[in-house]
Amino acid sequence: MESWLSWTSLFLAIGITAIACIFTLIVLIYALAKSQNSQVPKWRPRNSPVHLLVVLGSGGHTAEMFSMLRRMNLDPSKYTHRTYIVSSGDNFSATKAVEFETTHINHHVNSNAKTASPEPSYTIVTVPRARRVHQSYLTAPFSTLNSFWSCLSVLRGLYPDQSRHSRPASHLSPPYPDLILTNGPATAVCVIVAARLLRLWLFLCGLFSPSAPGRRTSESDSATVPVPGTYQLRTIFVESWARVTTLSLSGKLLLPLTDRFLVQWPALAGKKAWPGMKETEYVGTLMD
Repeated sequence: MESWLSWTSLFLAIGITAIACIFTLIVLIYALAKSQNSQVPKWRPRNSPVHLLVVLGSGGHTAEMFSMLRRMNLDPSKYTHRTYIVSSGDNFSATKAVEFETTHINHHVNSNAKTASPEPSYTIVTVPRARRVHQSYLTAPFSTLNSFWSCLSVLRGLYPDQSRHSRPASHLSPPYPDLILTNGPATAVCVIVAARLLRLWLFLCGLFSPSAPGRRTSESDSATVPVPGTYQLRTIFVESWARVTTLSLSGKLLLPLTDRFLVQWPALAGKKAWPGMKETEYVGTLMD
């Protein structure tokens, strides 16, 4: 009799666990599909600041990224705060970020003094590497989790490097970046997954709690104020110019997660993670 009860309890526990897992999977798939098809509101508050977060790799990735930023003629009066994420030990990328800010951005400010932001600012944040060169695959998951947690803290504005360069509270509330731009270093996987999870959290809060973050508090507010989180944490992945016929490993991992996936060669146009998902967009060469 006791043996029968123990088996019944075991099967009941397995059944409850299976139902919980299936429900969680359905919610995740629905939220992912919903966000893939959601439109970013065209309307933003007048003169509202835009927080741009740029994920820098090392060597070629960094060179390509700043080449793209120079070509797009980044306007500091629109992108009033810029955060650069670099991996620990990557002094090259941090140096290039400082050079870009002190040359290109300052030149733009001086040539457009009447329209430039009065207090252009930037922050360089150093996070742990997801995986070091020649690191054992046995310890890599732990370093990746450490990097992921740091990236999650950066997106929430709670990382120590950000507290030393804090911005006025009026600049952004909640403190999520509006736009995340990356071209494929390993840290980008942690950043974009963290952004997706934060957006999933806002989505679930909006479903189950009318007063939670990301919801309008009244009908009058809904006509004039956009929902926080619906236009933040948007991600753009730019595949490396060196990728002509196949996507990079980071690209393959992030294809179903990014809002826009830009490629620079025609052979990579129209690729999907699976049916129903957004396609890669061929935009031509983006570097100067």
